[in-house]
Amino acid sequence: MAHEGTRADVATAARTVATADGGARLERWFGWVDTLAFLGLLNLLVLAGTLAGGVVLGVAPALAAATVVSRTRLRGDTQRAARVFVRTWAAGFGRANLVAAPGLLAVALTGTSLLVLDGAPTALRAALAVVAGLGVVHLLLALTMDAHYDLRGPDVPRLAWAFLLRFPGAPLLLAATTALVGVVTAFVPGLLPVVSIGAWVYLCTALCLSFYAANDRHLGDPAATDPLDE
Repeated sequence: MAHEGTRADVATAARTVATADGGARLERWFGWVDTLAFLGLLNLLVLAGTLAGGVVLGVAPALAAATVVSRTRLRGDTQRAARVFVRTWAAGFGRANLVAAPGLLAVALTGTSLLVLDGAPTALRAALAVVAGLGVVHLLLALTMDAHYDLRGPDVPRLAWAFLLRFPGAPLLLAATTALVGVVTAFVPGLLPVVSIGAWVYLCTALCLSFYAANDRHLGDPAATDPLDE
């Protein structure tokens, strides 16, 4: 009888473990689906926000709002992503264009130069590509820094540039992430209007927040409002 009782206990334990394992797998699947749905929504919101601002003036507010929404999700706070995006886009329209102007200008000028100088020497084209990359990195740092810290708008581009120079590993990681998303999208162009932009913003926001957290720990003040004035 004792032997039968032991076997029954083992069987019950095995069923419990199997149920728990199945539940964990199901939870992971739900997590992946939820994340994918969020990235798709973020992608759609960025495209809509960019078009709503006439593209030229809409891209910076759209990316800034996407950064705020991504930061909120990464912090584990609840939100209505679409509502937060629209409110942030509208309230920060002018500020976002001011903060993002240097990075966007660098990308626009170098991108145009690369198209015009199609037959230029390889060294010149490589230099222009590097400047364009720095413009993208500066844009990402400026937008995430503006969302994360309480800073004056005119100070953000300067502080983003100072951060870029002081921590060269940060721009390299951001550039690598941007290149990875670009390569994947080049192989599967259909991802661009569906998920690529959302995934790029979300991943780069996560990286920037980790940079700022590490810098704050280094300063010994996790509530620091300006990581470069110490």
